[in-house]
Amino acid sequence: MRGLILTFKNWMFLLVGVLTLGLASCSEETVDNIERDTAQNIIRANKWFDVVKTTSIAGQADVTEVLVGEGENMEFKSNGFAYVYLSGGGTESYPYDMPTSKKMNFDGKEYDIQENIIQTVTKFTLKNSSNGITTTITFKRR
Repeated sequence: MRGLILTFKNWMFLLVGVLTLGLASCSEETVDNIERDTAQNIIRANKWFDVVKTTSIAGQADVTEVLVGEGENMEFKSNGFAYVYLSGGGTESYPYDMPTSKKMNFDGKEYDIQENIIQTVTKFTLKNSSNGITTTITFKRR
């Protein structure tokens, strides 16, 4: 009986050691990539119906541009483009990529993602501030 107990303890020690080694081998980069992939899947999952770009320059009135208007929608595709399906039947596209879950390159400019996309799936906001110009793009689902 004593030999069986030592064997059981040895097996448990070995099992805990293997699990600890496996969990320790997950780097921070792996965790970041999982968060980025999850955020990408969320933005690709559905269509975006209200997309507005606002440019603010100190001392001047804000300039607002509607990227996706009434009767239109935007879809982020896995080929690195966000397609706007226009109400007249045409399309427009914007290149994008997400190096991390908190950054997005959209139409040639790097933006910070203001929300945690994993927690909120109905809206997200991109913001870029450089050279006294602040550009904000708000994406909303209905």
